[in-house]
Amino acid sequence: MTKLSGKTAVVTGSSKGVGRAIAQRLAEQGANVVVNYLGDEEAARRSHEAILATGVKAIAVRADVSTSAGVTEVFERALEAFGRIDIVVANAGIEKVNIPVADVTEEDLDLLLRVNTKGPFLVMQAAARHVADGGRIINISSSSTARPQPGLGLYGTSKSAPNYLTEVLALELGPRRITVNSLQPGPVDGAGIFTGVDDAEPYKQALRDSVPLGRLATPADVADVAAFLAGEESFFVTGQRILMNGASSN
Repeated sequence: MTKLSGKTAVVTGSSKGVGRAIAQRLAEQGANVVVNYLGDEEAARRSHEAILATGVKAIAVRADVSTSAGVTEVFERALEAFGRIDIVVANAGIEKVNIPVADVTEEDLDLLLRVNTKGPFLVMQAAARHVADGGRIINISSSSTARPQPGLGLYGTSKSAPNYLTEVLALELGPRRITVNSLQPGPVDGAGIFTGVDDAEPYKQALRDSVPLGRLATPADVADVAAFLAGEESFFVTGQRILMNGASSN
């Protein structure tokens, strides 16, 4: 029996990248998994099939978790399929980096606040209502909320509010033995942060050079820490902003 056997995990934005790696790792540890996605049905299918191959049960739910209707759909489908929810990972988000504050458009501001701020609030609110006693809530944040950098004003702002919500929920849900934490990775290679960045390779190399460990984080690195937070060993870790940036100077 693996350590998450009998548990059910909801991982938003889990068709690819960090979300997929987390969903896969929780499945490998025995949890049944709800894969949430919005646009890429083929990626969601591959994620779903990989999770099923571990021997657990899984469903895929297409829903926009930046809306209350979408969040309700995910949680209702999870409860219908598995009868309980033990772990919620609020991972769904979008990245826009290397944009000076002076150049941020109102359209981009509205988009990132909707997806990266409102979305996690709605997901963690639903988790507060539906996660079983003794459960785990994990918000996937960003090191940009702890290490301000030029060009990250929009993205870092959008990811900061859920960190505060994490700390409040840890206080409110502690009596039910539910832990709530924010995981703050640095730039993750293969997670899409460099998409749309002009001349991305020099930008990526500069970030890599700032990490004493000699490389950027991978989705698997983030999944390892998320799996720890989802397990029993992390019971006394709650209300925390956990920075995992490889001791980067950025």
